[in-house]
Amino acid sequence: MENIIMKIKENEFFKGISKENIENVISNIQYFLKSYNKGEVIASEDDKCNTLGIILDGIVEIQRIYLSGKYIVLKRLKNNDVFGEALIFSKKGSYPATIMAFSDCTVLYIKKEDIIKLCLKEEKFLENFMSLLSNKVLMLNSKIKNISFKSIKHKVINFILEESKKQKSKNIVLKESKEEIASNMGIPRPSLSRELMQLRDMGYIEFDRNKIEIININELEEELFN
Repeated sequence: MENIIMKIKENEFFKGISKENIENVISNIQYFLKSYNKGEVIASEDDKCNTLGIILDGIVEIQRIYLSGKYIVLKRLKNNDVFGEALIFSKKGSYPATIMAFSDCTVLYIKKEDIIKLCLKEEKFLENFMSLLSNKVLMLNSKIKNISFKSIKHKVINFILEESKKQKSKNIVLKESKEEIASNMGIPRPSLSRELMQLRDMGYIEFDRNKIEIININELEEELFN
């Protein structure tokens, strides 16, 4: 129990709730743990979702798998990330994509009925759950905005400008690998590198493994609308 509490207390759903209170509520709900091996399917597309999943250890991927066997990574989740928060109260209530263990991982599941119980028992749980849903909506809106750009170059420029705005700096620190960034944009990894090199050759940016520096933000913004 102690080990679980130490891991989940930083989770968004338990944010701002004391360790003692977490211990109390956890002991009064029917949660369960499940471990997965690397490459194991956690949930398949169209499986029913009636639990909130909290990743305690490891990394999982949300994948869209096609009939050919090829797939694209929609999102990569790590420790204390959650999945299922936008599904358990929806009318359809099934997974729209496949959830796969990218590494050995452990997931804590809380049933829908217990989510309701926690939200009714303490207002902070309700506030935190609404925050989870709001963040999911913002993330989806960002993806929709990115999809609306027709060219890969425009998607890459939009990513750079959005990160600059988020970090409030022209010197952007990349918090994910370029492979993960490309996956989130729905483009191949080599295409991301090619576009970054072209933007560098045009004098708009400089970059290395973990950083992008915007040299000429005005021309970069202009390029977005060309």
